[in-house]
Amino acid sequence: MVGEASAQDDTAPYTDAVIRETLRLRPPVTAIPWLLREPCDIGGHHVPAGTFAVASLWDLHRNPALYPGPEAFRPERFLRSRPPRGAWLPFGTGSHACIGGQPAFIQVKLLIHTLLRRGQLRPATDRDEGIRHRCSTEVYPAQGCRVTLRLS
Repeated sequence: MVGEASAQDDTAPYTDAVIRETLRLRPPVTAIPWLLREPCDIGGHHVPAGTFAVASLWDLHRNPALYPGPEAFRPERFLRSRPPRGAWLPFGTGSHACIGGQPAFIQVKLLIHTLLRRGQLRPATDRDEGIRHRCSTEVYPAQGCRVTLRLS
């Protein structure tokens, strides 16, 4: 059985960066609603307690002030440094964060490293497969995220 990539594996930091960049561009959910328990100011507007506020992760992750060239797939942006706190939230944040976010990240990393040990992993097509929506905030690959593995 193939175990997790070792700490000495040169591809581990880049694999993390690829996963983070993928989650930036295609977060599992595109928006997170909150019921405000206390009044607050958002963008210069007073918002009373009891109001529903929605954080758009789709827009946050495509903010050019945070991510220059926001539509481009550039894993390298996660190699040099981490984004500022609150700028990368594919699994939510705080008490509203997805409890399965970290295990999912580890599982994807293990899967990628296991496949890469066996060969070359490539997208099945050069075209963007697009996205589809479930409910109002969940997105998923329209074509199922097809890849090919060329065995070594």
